[in-house]
Amino acid sequence: MNSPAEPTDMVVALPHLQPVLKALDEARARSTDGALYGDPKTSDMLQLALLPLPDPARAARDLRAWSEKQSTAERPRPVGDRPAPGSDRPPLDHVLWHLRAGFAAQYHGWTPTLGKNRAVGEVQGGQRPEPGGVSGAGEVSHGGGGAPRAIDEPTWAKERRTVSPNGVCVALVDTPVVAHQYLAGAWTGPSPDLPDGPMRAEHGHATFIAGLVRRYAPAATLQVHPVLDPSGNADAWAAAHQIVAAGRAGADVLNLSFVCYTDDGVGPLVLAAALERLSSKTVVVAAAGNHGFLGNGGKYRPAFPAAFPNVIAVGADGAGFSAEGAWITVLAPGTDLESTYLDGTVSVWKDPDGPGPALPERHDETFRGYARWSGTSFAAARVSAMIAERTVPGRRTAAEAAARLLGPEAMVGIPVRLP
Repeated sequence: MNSPAEPTDMVVALPHLQPVLKALDEARARSTDGALYGDPKTSDMLQLALLPLPDPARAARDLRAWSEKQSTAERPRPVGDRPAPGSDRPPLDHVLWHLRAGFAAQYHGWTPTLGKNRAVGEVQGGQRPEPGGVSGAGEVSHGGGGAPRAIDEPTWAKERRTVSPNGVCVALVDTPVVAHQYLAGAWTGPSPDLPDGPMRAEHGHATFIAGLVRRYAPAATLQVHPVLDPSGNADAWAAAHQIVAAGRAGADVLNLSFVCYTDDGVGPLVLAAALERLSSKTVVVAAAGNHGFLGNGGKYRPAFPAAFPNVIAVGADGAGFSAEGAWITVLAPGTDLESTYLDGTVSVWKDPDGPGPALPERHDETFRGYARWSGTSFAAARVSAMIAERTVPGRRTAAEAAARLLGPEAMVGIPVRLP
């Protein structure tokens, strides 16, 4: 399991794109190394632009000279509440800081709305990022109760009931769902391309979540919006578009079992923009992350999108791997859950020394369509199913069902424990 490298794209609010491009052009005016940025990718859906920076280090160097030029005796360089990043920070942090400093110096403290595209990932896996992973901003949260374990077809699957759809829609922004007999007729979405050889264990993430929703909310219809690749990774730009697409498709409950971190604890701009575009009728449920093993207070680190306001952040009750913090809304079962999974040879991992220095090791195991797995991803799925099961189209919205399920305690920062 590999944590992806942090993207080197900048995110800019569409109304501010042209001033930012002009600043970048001015910054490289004396350089002969070519433009500092590539072609912007604009999104009317998010009202944001994705701006690639081929060489963030060079951009940071040129922008430093540009921002210092904007600061004069009449308009001193502002200190603000964002100190200059240290030399250990990624070049993109310096790019953003110098842009903000230069604009603030010119425009009496005003700065354009800027952010970073970030890596996001499934909440499962080995207990720490491997070499090449990103520390701090955008770090993918890996952890949890280890790899999935194969089980025989459980009793609850053999005794499944045939239930007519009731019109409630649960949307998953996750990996693709693999065809499974237990899930037949219960979901819509594109079919994934399966590899010729063994499937990676992470490939079954959404299939496991789908089984939990189907098991505990059998009348709900699942709407699958794949964004995570078979290794469980994506970027926030892609995830944000799938979040908005799910909302526009009429999701009552939106399950987001992926996370990323930021070093300042402020939610990523692109994910915030996506959530703002959802209807108030859509309830968002998100996994809190599996970084409870981190020392020095790291287990309290907010994970996004779970830590955004108006998102139901779900931790795994009683699990040492689960994140903690005042931003967590619900604690639900997330250990040794049983659900639908891949069928065939699967490449799983084993971390021989847990959080120690040894890397996780891969080996092949045979699965027969069902597994036992642990993680806040799956605790979130349980909560999504509970809300969906209590939603009655035309009589009780998902928001009303969630309020009834969680009670007033959820409104005062006390995590609610659900069975």
